[in-house]
Amino acid sequence: MDIRPVTRSNAGDFRSLFSSNGCPGFCWCTPYRFQDAHEMSRDDKRDAMLKLMEDGTPVGVIAFDGNEPVGWCSVAPRSTYKKLERSRTMPVLDEDAWSILCVFVRPSHRGQGLTRCLVEGAVAYAHKNGARVVEAYPWDTAGLSGTGPAKHWGHSKVYVAAGFQADEGRRWVHRA
Repeated sequence: MDIRPVTRSNAGDFRSLFSSNGCPGFCWCTPYRFQDAHEMSRDDKRDAMLKLMEDGTPVGVIAFDGNEPVGWCSVAPRSTYKKLERSRTMPVLDEDAWSILCVFVRPSHRGQGLTRCLVEGAVAYAHKNGARVVEAYPWDTAGLSGTGPAKHWGHSKVYVAAGFQADEGRRWVHRA
């Protein structure tokens, strides 16, 4: 598998992945990025994410099987996730931290360790871009059921395998 950052040059692959059957096209990974995401239509969410990419804002990494996009990890500077600015359950640890808030693997590619590859690729991308800290919020340590949107946060065992350590509360961190 090849893990690549999403940029304006491969935004079409992001769009293709999120438009395919079984993918989270209902959210386009916008809930934490925009204060009003819950009021946006699917098309508005897609367009808002594509605008971020066009503007050069980091949004995440995609896993490719050959030329086919098969997985996604949302990783970006924490400051680009607008709903985290005042979060009491996910407080600021480091102003320059990057956050992982979603991991998705197409059903056809599950059970092959791709989630861990995506998380490791996300960490490498964040550190390469100057992040000293990458934070994540696994669903199981947040007391959530791992169903619905929470399942896209990943399980703590994936983060442990990728070198994260439990911090305070729900947060897990990977330090450069």
